[in-house]
Amino acid sequence: MTVLVTGGTGLIGSVVIRRLLADGAHVRALVRPGSDAQPLADAGAELVEGDVGSLDDLTAAAAGTEAIIHSAAVLGGAVQHLDEQRTTNIAGAFHAYDAAARHGIRCVALSSTPFLDHRTTLTEHSPVAEHWSDDPYTVTKGQAYVEAQRRVAEDGADIVVVIPGGTYGPGLVLSRAMGPTSFNRAIRGAVNGKISQYLTYRSPFVFVDDVADVCIAAARHGRPGGHYLAFGREDAQSTASWLNVACEVAGVEHRIAELAVDPADDAARAVYGDTLIDLATRTWPVPWFDNSITRAELGYHPRTQREAMEATIPWLRANGQIR
Repeated sequence: MTVLVTGGTGLIGSVVIRRLLADGAHVRALVRPGSDAQPLADAGAELVEGDVGSLDDLTAAAAGTEAIIHSAAVLGGAVQHLDEQRTTNIAGAFHAYDAAARHGIRCVALSSTPFLDHRTTLTEHSPVAEHWSDDPYTVTKGQAYVEAQRRVAEDGADIVVVIPGGTYGPGLVLSRAMGPTSFNRAIRGAVNGKISQYLTYRSPFVFVDDVADVCIAAARHGRPGGHYLAFGREDAQSTASWLNVACEVAGVEHRIAELAVDPADDAARAVYGDTLIDLATRTWPVPWFDNSITRAELGYHPRTQREAMEATIPWLRANGQIR
């Protein structure tokens, strides 16, 4: 199998590449000129320079492949730029859909959860919410998701959507795996005693290798037009309680406290950004999700949080990130 991966220097994309190569696939990675892509080449990937903002680049890179796994994205953070997010999260996704259609191959597109209807337990069939937050990340990822749905329904496009939870774990490109919006960065801060409290909101945290497994299984034998939830074994929990698992595994004594915020607090909004403030002020169902369809159709068996942390903490230590 020959697969084109976008966003290959990112955490999820790099692990998708590593897992595909371990399975004997030929992997082509679309990388921007000047990006830190050497670890991908060292792992055995074929590097092709280009940008997801260019349909010509994506179409040329996809020639001769059997699937595109589109993981390129600009994530939500305290500082968000709408034009940048539009270029990658909307145009990049549309170009991946177009390139796959031109070559008659499948596109596995990674998406997100903020724009979905969370009034009831999230499943693979949950609808889009009537009203979304207006932060750039939610708006752009939501538009890409809606367009994928439209193309599947109206054009019969072979687009399979994978929705990961809060993803963490070892990546091939350290600088990207420890980026400003990375959950690995939060683990580092917690274990090193730099974080004493964290904004209270619930997330279905998941080990990066488990997300990669869902992406690869979706590319190989996912249901055409299917949606899959790549979440961890446990139900969604607060970031503070998840970080406390990291502290336990790392053998440090301090723990992270929960932090509630007022959505009208401009200082808190400046620190955490609109996306996290919106998540922190929502109400959530219990259980938060049910991904039994993903488990049944793709044979998905995610690790426990403790197992995932027992793989992540030594990697952080080996790379000088935690004491």
